[in-house]
Amino acid sequence: MFDRISRSWSMAGQCWKVLKEDPALLVFPLMSTAALLLLLASFAAPVWSVYRHLDPVNTVHSTTHTARLMYYVMLGVFYVINYSLMMFFNTALIAVALRRLDGEDATVREGLQLAWDNVGSILAYALIAASIGAIARAIEERVGFIGRIVVGIIGAGWTIASSMTLPILVVENVGPIEAISRSLELMKRNWGENIVGNGGISLGVAVIAVPCVLLGLFVMTSAFASRQLSHIIPAVVLMVLVVFGLGLVSTTLHSIYTAALYRFATGAKEKAGIDEGLLAEAFRAK
Repeated sequence: MFDRISRSWSMAGQCWKVLKEDPALLVFPLMSTAALLLLLASFAAPVWSVYRHLDPVNTVHSTTHTARLMYYVMLGVFYVINYSLMMFFNTALIAVALRRLDGEDATVREGLQLAWDNVGSILAYALIAASIGAIARAIEERVGFIGRIVVGIIGAGWTIASSMTLPILVVENVGPIEAISRSLELMKRNWGENIVGNGGISLGVAVIAVPCVLLGLFVMTSAFASRQLSHIIPAVVLMVLVVFGLGLVSTTLHSIYTAALYRFATGAKEKAGIDEGLLAEAFRAK
């Protein structure tokens, strides 16, 4: 157990080193967030308008059924586009990370181009992932406590099994079904170490995040206590920027980790960008 924790911390440190050498990688989750906010804004008004017509007090019975159908269709479309945007920019990030791990230069534009070259597979995979997520949520809403635990376990299994799908799509030029199958094949080698490794990155970010957030809360509390708008607004803005920045760093580190694991798992040990001994332990045969 202590060896696993030690390896996780070391992996997190190596991923952080890659990010420090190329901070431009943070641009991809930033663009993803901006795109998702625009998507949310574009869907907010029509979804709310349709949702209001679900109230039988305000409309006749037949119209309620039509509005309900439109509501779920719009939510479904939103869900798929949401997944597609996240996966598109994450694919671009992983593509650049793979190039960097190979010792090659890669720009943000090249990462976006590599993602666009695989946009068909990305959209198909997003549709699959969104469908699985929607089905899991629908089941979760209709089952009891034990059922929710089972659905949660299945969802976690799906997340682990498909964690290398995006780098496979970029590198191996295969369809989404085959990419998911290949991801499962790679993760079978040691899914437990993958959890510990990603957990180590999350823990490493938390070590930095907790004192930053606590300091931010202290500043906000002091600002609100002063009851001066000139103090409150900067304190709130600073807190939002800190939390947002930490989220960007965490997302980027996890993507770098995924890219490095893929490089090693497919045999390119010298190009993994992470200490070979650490990854050898993560992928040693059981």
